[in-house]
Amino acid sequence: MSQEKRVELIKQLLDERQELSTKDIMEEFGISQDTARRDIVLLTKRGEVRRTHGGILPLDFGRSVPNFQNRLASFTREKTQIALEATKYFKPHHVYFVDASTILLKTCQNLSLPLTIVTHSLDNCIALAEQNKVKVKVLSGTLNHENRFFYSNTAMRELENIVFDTVFIAASGIDEHGVYLLDQEDAEIVGRAARRARQVILVAEHQKFTNKSYYRICSLDQVSVFITDQELSPEEKMLFSPHTQIKVASKLN
Repeated sequence: MSQEKRVELIKQLLDERQELSTKDIMEEFGISQDTARRDIVLLTKRGEVRRTHGGILPLDFGRSVPNFQNRLASFTREKTQIALEATKYFKPHHVYFVDASTILLKTCQNLSLPLTIVTHSLDNCIALAEQNKVKVKVLSGTLNHENRFFYSNTAMRELENIVFDTVFIAASGIDEHGVYLLDQEDAEIVGRAARRARQVILVAEHQKFTNKSYYRICSLDQVSVFITDQELSPEEKMLFSPHTQIKVASKLN
């Protein structure tokens, strides 16, 4: 295959996955590391991609977050690893809040324990309906059709009457000030749940450090466990409390 044809296919693959490592390109096209790097250099020189340490991103990466259905359609192996690692933190007879996210939907699909889950996610509820051992409590409200969660002032009041053993949260962005979502109502629900928790577990891909989002769920020192797909840099680790456990799922499964 010519380099010109291959780089066009790399661009198409990048549109689907939103992030590619050098290893991804090598495995997808059966090429050497040097060849993959030459393709990356060419795409970067043309101004068609953003080069990162170890791979490439779309030029507009971080400026927007796809809606729930688009994120679900591009579900990756790394997300599956994070989701399965998260299942290890569920214990029988405990009470949990589970955020609306594609990773946590996959987590819900792999639960079969006698426990209670409170959620504002339509998809989590549907997945858990198949698990007879799990008691499911859905917060009341109006459905956000794009991101498939329920919100209401009543739901906010309902959360005030619950103390959770653990709250599982996702993120559309992470920075030194905290964990963020793009939708204000979503962030209000999840943030209220996080304040009612004995433990907060964050699940997110490493790329969320480069995303820009607007509505904060909580500060990073509230996070007890962070499950992600890549090793954090020393600077990124310093953003968290020394007591936060950082788990790299790809090295654990």
